[in-house]
Amino acid sequence: MRLSRAALAFVLATTSTVPAFAETPEDALASRFRAASAWLDANLAKESVPGAAIGVVHDQDLIWSHQFGVESYATQNPVTDDTLFSICSVSKLFNGVAAMNLVEEGQLDLDAPLTRYDASMALPDKLGSEEPVTTRGILSHVAGLPREGTLDYWADNSFPDVAGLRETVSSQEQLYKPYDHWQYSNLGMAMLGDVVSRISGKSWGDYVDQTIFTPLGMTVSVTDMPFDRVGNGFAQGYYIRTAKGERQPVEQHSFRAFAPAAGVASSIHDMAKFASWNFRLLDQGGEEILKATTLKNMQRVHWVGADFEEPAWGLAYATRRYSEKTMWGHGGYCPGARTELVMRLPTKVAAVMMVSANDVSPGAMVKTVYSLTEEAIDKVHGKAAIEAKKAAKTIKTAKAEGAESKVDLSAYEGSYHVANYDWDLYVGLNEDGLFALPIFTDDPVGDLETWVHEKGDTFWRKRKDDTLAEAITFERDAAGKVTALVQHSYRSTKR
Repeated sequence: MRLSRAALAFVLATTSTVPAFAETPEDALASRFRAASAWLDANLAKESVPGAAIGVVHDQDLIWSHQFGVESYATQNPVTDDTLFSICSVSKLFNGVAAMNLVEEGQLDLDAPLTRYDASMALPDKLGSEEPVTTRGILSHVAGLPREGTLDYWADNSFPDVAGLRETVSSQEQLYKPYDHWQYSNLGMAMLGDVVSRISGKSWGDYVDQTIFTPLGMTVSVTDMPFDRVGNGFAQGYYIRTAKGERQPVEQHSFRAFAPAAGVASSIHDMAKFASWNFRLLDQGGEEILKATTLKNMQRVHWVGADFEEPAWGLAYATRRYSEKTMWGHGGYCPGARTELVMRLPTKVAAVMMVSANDVSPGAMVKTVYSLTEEAIDKVHGKAAIEAKKAAKTIKTAKAEGAESKVDLSAYEGSYHVANYDWDLYVGLNEDGLFALPIFTDDPVGDLETWVHEKGDTFWRKRKDDTLAEAITFERDAAGKVTALVQHSYRSTKR
């Protein structure tokens, strides 16, 4: 006999502690990651992205990664977790760590005039500023410096060498008094990079490599663009699409004196190691490259707008808000590439994504993947994991006792589409049913649906208030394989 929606709701409510058709938390997490892969592939293909890579880190482990596309159209070599991408302004995190290493050693004063270390880094100040440009001001982007130099080197990638940097500094003027306004400044980061080089007696790249990359085992990361490896380990960057949908490759270039602002190339494997270092040092304390207290100081907010509007900035570290949660990291946007790194410090979860096109934002994609998987990650890897493992024994017993009515939820998992419409869905496994992730909506996680089982191949959509809505029926072929689903009378075919 078919249950009414009211009766089914009562049964679900009274048996919710022992789900009738439960999967393990590990199964549910794996399914969420498969959904993330399908969602990413569909959207990256829709945007004609040449290549992309994403990774999710929990504490000391890269727990999931996904690759899309090729390193270049010329070689057609597939993107891997070791493919180098230009990470653009995420490079500023390494510039910040390098500077703070010198601060710890007593060679650089966080609040001393930058000109104490390099007199050529002095901008004319007609504003009568009460304090000078300092390392602290530069790292939190409140030094009052212009955003860029005097030339539009981002247009033709004609980035200046150190002599050119000093020339552009001397021909600029203070934009604001320090701390009057927040102004993101690539120029300031380039100036600080030159100071790091002068104090250390090494090139900025060598100092970062020896002080950060080598100790962390970031074996493939470099401090300038390795164009000699394009398509063979380094992802070729591509400009925005033309009206015909074509992309032109970014010309070979070097960031030169602006490498401290945007010049690092790195991989998913290496950036995972950097994220793990953050979690490890904050958790264990002590000293590794930096003292834990120094890293905490870098990540606390040193500047926020008067009404607490964005941006909120630490020392090199930026913050993001995912609803009520704070994320730490940095984004990057430069010729032919974009990158996003976010870390949720309390739960030790990080996500990093790199794309080889500059008209597709990885920030929104990272937020979607994080939101889709956050709860499931916690159940497997976080504090809730112990309780989940205990509950798994009960679930296993319940499955055994109800073996005669057990449903293989995995049979329903996969991508579904409606011909001629962008109504694609990915159906995946919850611990006690299914979820349906829309592929092409503006808020896929917010629009995610939960489907609970009734009997056979029939499920009900559960509203956010836990009441039940319409039925969803799956179809099978003669061999018993799931081939389609019907919802609202719309038929979606399984790919």
